[in-house]
Amino acid sequence: MKKNINRMIIMMFLCMVIYNLGHPGTPDLIQMRGWKKSISGEFLAFMSTAMFISSPYLGALADRFGMKRIFVLMPFFYGIAQLIFGFATSIPIIFLARIIAGFVSGGTFAVAFGYVSQLSEKEEKAKNIAKISSAIVIGGAIGQKIGGIVATVDPRYSFGLQFICGGILSLFILVFMREIINRREVIKKLENTLDIKNNKSLNPFLTFRYIKELDGFSKFFGVIIFLSGIGIYSYASALNYFFKFYEKVSADTIGTFVMCSSLLAFLGTGFLLEKLLKKFKEKSIHKIMIFIGIILMSAIFFRIKSGITPYFIMAVYTMSYEIVRSLGNTIIARRYAENQGKILGMVSAADSLGNAIGSYLSGHLLAFNPFLPFIVNIGIMAVVLILIERRVSKIFYKLKI
Repeated sequence: MKKNINRMIIMMFLCMVIYNLGHPGTPDLIQMRGWKKSISGEFLAFMSTAMFISSPYLGALADRFGMKRIFVLMPFFYGIAQLIFGFATSIPIIFLARIIAGFVSGGTFAVAFGYVSQLSEKEEKAKNIAKISSAIVIGGAIGQKIGGIVATVDPRYSFGLQFICGGILSLFILVFMREIINRREVIKKLENTLDIKNNKSLNPFLTFRYIKELDGFSKFFGVIIFLSGIGIYSYASALNYFFKFYEKVSADTIGTFVMCSSLLAFLGTGFLLEKLLKKFKEKSIHKIMIFIGIILMSAIFFRIKSGITPYFIMAVYTMSYEIVRSLGNTIIARRYAENQGKILGMVSAADSLGNAIGSYLSGHLLAFNPFLPFIVNIGIMAVVLILIERRVSKIFYKLKI
């Protein structure tokens, strides 16, 4: 069991290396094509909307047919989507590529978290989910650094590299990953899907029905994750473009900053969070990290022109919000014993919908004023903290009654 969890952590790390190769070169690609700056947010919004639809859907399919069967396809199709994005010139085709990439990304996260959660004992879920989050962070850091170096030659090359590496990784998953449900059970489930009535359940828009199946607290916390996604990504999605268009730094420099901040986030999710979980409950840590994030973002906003200081604060902020996102998965996953792919897919869906809105806002906020993404982040995360506190206060009030 532990061996299978470790294999998934390694594969997810490699996925994130590949999935992040293109990010540092995207601002240069936009500049090369002569597109408007705000299109960056529109690209991310389309991608994130597809993630919203696909996360619970592909998570549910993985629960039903086998996690490996779904996961093995993800890197290959992501590579195809990125190849189209990097080399196509037609705007409609490029938006289609963003949708495909988002659909695949949603499935990747849902299956990875669901796989690890399903294999973990209840008391081990938080730790193992944090390990997946750490793999995502560190893989993303290395991917962005490599992508930044490649993009300095030609931004399109990093997207071609994603295609090549995505195909290779799918072969690795096919050979080295292990399925976690009985083969006879898989065959039986596959036979059942030949029935027309059962095929209706393969409709990806059942995401909306899945959300209704959550209990009251999970629905509330889904809203918290959604709003947090808007707050986090209205800033995070604008950051590379803020560096490129307003700080005038190179793609390689962007990759270096992202790598350093992601390494700090890795230390947070991989080591600091584990120590905090021994002393505090997940919900308490979640609230504290949101509060710390608000303080850090305020410090960045007021010291944006103070040498390297804001860059260090940005890196610490990255650590805080990665811990918040990791805990969001754990808090909901612990409430359910089965269908981990679907349940954690819904968590990813809430995050992705927030990502979509935040990313769409980021481009327009950045085009209007380079400091607006920072202000919006502070405002929305403050609202999130107030909502959590009010919910907790209501629970305590009911208990007193």
